[in-house]
Amino acid sequence: MSDDAQNAKKHTVLIVDDEPYVLRVLRLKFENAGYRVVTAVNGSDGLDKLKKERPRVVISDQNMPRMTGIELMEASKDLYKENPFLLIFLTSTTEQKDLDRILENSHTFFISKPFSPRQILQKVGDYLSSLGSEEDQAGS
Repeated sequence: MSDDAQNAKKHTVLIVDDEPYVLRVLRLKFENAGYRVVTAVNGSDGLDKLKKERPRVVISDQNMPRMTGIELMEASKDLYKENPFLLIFLTSTTEQKDLDRILENSHTFFISKPFSPRQILQKVGDYLSSLGSEEDQAGS
């Protein structure tokens, strides 16, 4: 088994989006790469699953009912301190003030829709690989 596949099996990805098609496409892409995937249909549901599942990566739409991606980010700050995770925002329209709030957090990235699932998978793989090297250096 490759190092990437070994690395993937250790990690949970939470995908939060109100569009069933987006959830399905991303779920299949990440499951096929060996990740454990949990999905949520809105930000409120996503926050509940974030607290319960403690994923290493959260991929969230910005514009959703019940809680936006920005609100999810704000509500999860204390959870991030306990269990750091990568937060990737997906959106087709974002106001500059919201984009600034997203980008001021070092653990967040913004990807415009339409997006490439391969691009997101690569971003996640790069992030998890960097964690592995940090842990290797800390253990030396």
